[in-house]
Amino acid sequence: MKKVFKALFATAIIFAIIIISAVIIVSNRMIGQVNAFDRSIIDVGQVSDGVYYGHSETDLVKVEVSVTVSSGKIQDIEILKHECGKGLPANEIVNDIIKNNDIEVDAVTGATMSSEVIKDAVRNALRSGL
Repeated sequence: MKKVFKALFATAIIFAIIIISAVIIVSNRMIGQVNAFDRSIIDVGQVSDGVYYGHSETDLVKVEVSVTVSSGKIQDIEILKHECGKGLPANEIVNDIIKNNDIEVDAVTGATMSSEVIKDAVRNALRSGL
């Protein structure tokens, strides 16, 4: 019985190490993908009036948005698609972007990666109006 318990315990430890390693690898990869986003500053005042569509993604988060610009201001941001794990609270970031008329707002706590992907999708949409 002791041998069976030891074997099960060793198997559980090995399985836990594999799972933890996989989580670390995926997290580091996603951080690298987010850090690679082009964060060039966009002057919303220079964006022509219209509705623009943007997309951004990492391995775990995919976002598509439409951004409405009028008179040099972001009037509306609609999240058309947001595939993520627990990052749905990040959808609230669009309110801050509209309020500040700027993409560079703080990420939503607990949904940092999704927040960054949403901001990148908005940035990509605005670029098409320059």
